[in-house]
Order: sequence, then structure tokens, then C-alpha cells
Amino acid sequence: MKFPAVLFVAFFLFAFSPYANGSTGDTLDLAAVGEDNDLEYELIIYDTGFDSWFNRVSRPEWFYSEGYLENWNKQLVSQWNHLYHTRGSEDCMPGVYINYDGSVDYGKPLNYKLFYYFRFMHERCRLFSVHPGGW
Repeated sequence: MKFPAVLFVAFFLFAFSPYANGSTGDTLDLAAVGEDNDLEYELIIYDTGFDSWFNRVSRPEWFYSEGYLENWNKQLVSQWNHLYHTRGSEDCMPGVYINYDGSVDYGKPLNYKLFYYFRFMHERCRLFSVHPGGW
């Protein structure tokens, strides 16, 4: 009896994912897309558990002002990058530096998703010493 291809692909993806050994790994990428005048930013989250968690717990985007999201993201990025540079051998530490520039307008959708990614990681790993109330 042959092993179904779908199960093989699922196993392959998990076996080589950062979660196979309990590590969070590099699960995030903040990328610039486009050319000078049409430059946009994209937040790519590779963590397979994020989307279902996000759909379960997120409030509507209109619930937050863009300034609120930007303010918290600046603080959380700072803490995240500090942990990235000082991390030990713990599995649940940031595995990627986030190049977030507080003077750049990334737009509300990106800031909203990044804000929730930080909450997702905080719930998983208790990373942040300072975070929004209600987390």
C-alpha cells in the first residue's frame, strides 16, 4: 500500500519546520515590495498556527487607531530585537531581527497584523516585559 502523497507532503513540511524540534525559528518577514514611488510593505508570517489563532482572537481592524498600533509596534519591535541580540539557547526566543523603522508609514493593515503577531508570540512564549493591557 502506497503512502498517500498528501500525508507525505504534510509530514515533509512538519519535519523540516521550526516546530519539529520545538523551536519557533524564523517565522516572520517584513519585506518591501515594488519600486521607489510605488513601494509597499508586506508582512509575511510563516507560522502555520498564526492564521487560525488570528481568526479566533482578533478584534476588527477598526477597533484600533493606526497611531495606537504604531506606538505599540515600535515598543514591541524594540523588545523583540533586544531579545534577538541577547538570546540564549532557549527554543522560544526570536529567531529573526525585525527591521521596523518607526518613521516609515507601513499602513494600518501591516501594523495591525504585526501587533497581533506579537500578541501570538507573547501568548506562546511570554516574551515581552511591557505589552498592551488585555494580553
